[in-house]
Amino acid sequence: MSISVGTRIGFANTSKEAHLLRFSDARNFGRTATGLLLFAVPVLFTIATLVGPKTEYGNSVNDHRKELANIAAHKGTYLLSGILFLLASVFLVFLAIGLIKLFRGPRGVTLGQVAGALLVLGGMVGAAWYAFGSVEYEMVLHRSNDQLLNSNAAQTVYAHLLHVANNGGSGLPLFILVLLGFVLGVILLGVAVIRTRVVPLWVGILIIISAPVGFLANGKAGETANNVLTLIVLGALGWRVLSMSDEEWDAPLERKKAAPAGPEVPPAPTPVPAA
Repeated sequence: MSISVGTRIGFANTSKEAHLLRFSDARNFGRTATGLLLFAVPVLFTIATLVGPKTEYGNSVNDHRKELANIAAHKGTYLLSGILFLLASVFLVFLAIGLIKLFRGPRGVTLGQVAGALLVLGGMVGAAWYAFGSVEYEMVLHRSNDQLLNSNAAQTVYAHLLHVANNGGSGLPLFILVLLGFVLGVILLGVAVIRTRVVPLWVGILIIISAPVGFLANGKAGETANNVLTLIVLGALGWRVLSMSDEEWDAPLERKKAAPAGPEVPPAPTPVPAA
């Protein structure tokens, strides 16, 4: 089973029929799945950010009361946003495994493979964020058989709980995983792209820039802008992967050396000693 798309693909604009996700061919399936995921993951993160209601008001008890109130007013889109975020995180794990294959080198472990392994850790954090979000969703549900949980007093207790949880140290391991996966992992991916020149140089530079930008992005506007930047750079890499032949995908990537600054000057001939 496969999906065939008649199109012109590739940086060389070679006209050919592209067979996507061919289950009978492991190389084709791995290559095209990785290429499609390079588009799908940032798209899903972007949609999840756009459809979700505002939840970042601050970290005081009153701020968390506002957060719960806004979630209660937009329960459907909040849950949809969480599901899309979880799906994107799961796809990110599969994408990272494909990157480990793509950046396989002729000798030892490469930076690209280390980046892929770190991105797996980042994708795992998405399941934890969904779990936290589902708890907040349950906090705001109206329960006809338990009026105590619908009271203002219960909402105040929930707000205090969120305040204490955000200030506690139990979430530190998740914060470390975020740093390893979405900061260090993305930076190493950009460096690997630059070293192998699998895509143009600007793509690798923007991948590196997107790591701190994504970590520091705040609010829906900042997160959306970073997601769009991520879509541009990962989309460029995804297009390159989709345009590869299965033989290129199966071959190890080698580090490209910088071109010499000028023409190479041949060494001067050694003088012959006089007889």
